[in-house]
Amino acid sequence: MEKPDDLKVDCEVFRQNSRVWIRLALGDEDRERLLSRGGRSLQTIRTLLTTAADQMEQSAFLEIYLTDSVGKSTPLRRRRSSAGPAPVRRSRSRGESVNRY
Repeated sequence: MEKPDDLKVDCEVFRQNSRVWIRLALGDEDRERLLSRGGRSLQTIRTLLTTAADQMEQSAFLEIYLTDSVGKSTPLRRRRSSAGPAPVRRSRSRGESVNRY
């Protein structure tokens, strides 16, 4: 990371429905690193998060926000393109976890 002090992490745990909601906010300088290599760095983070959540029989949700120079955070929107696969959604009713990116 270019500016580790700009990284903000918020985590909410919903015990009732076994969900963990993680929000990351990072500066514009680190955006390129996160999205570099065709988004593979971001996909790696999501894969690790999903794997850890599955091991704990929970669902994990990850939201990423970009913070500009005045401190305003805006959500990073996932761009749909033919270059990458759509997010994986699995039904919990069939004994599997639900993962949204």
